[in-house]
Amino acid sequence: MRPLNSKTRTIIALTVAGIFLFSFQYHSEEISKAPVWPVEVFSLKEEALKVFQTKCNICHQKRNPRKVFTESNMADYAAKIYEQVFVKKRMPKGNKIQLTESEVSTLKKWITTTNSI
Repeated sequence: MRPLNSKTRTIIALTVAGIFLFSFQYHSEEISKAPVWPVEVFSLKEEALKVFQTKCNICHQKRNPRKVFTESNMADYAAKIYEQVFVKKRMPKGNKIQLTESEVSTLKKWITTTNSI
């Protein structure tokens, strides 16, 4: 593939900029109604991963190593996590490990943003 000349690059850049500006103007009213911003989703995923690493993986590594939560697989388990933690209230097991209100809130928010349930 040969490199693009400067005129073609300029046309592409202006087209992309025009699409962005049109899209932003067209959806500006909807942006203020958006439930979660992408940056917030990213940090929310990080916070949820911290909960999994500090509260869940401790037992999972010993008792169920096939279901250790990682950044790459945690969304795959979102529906099951919701069921086990919030519906059936089976996790975390025992009285030794408890989720704080903040951790519960983080997990609920993260689960709703994954669109897995």
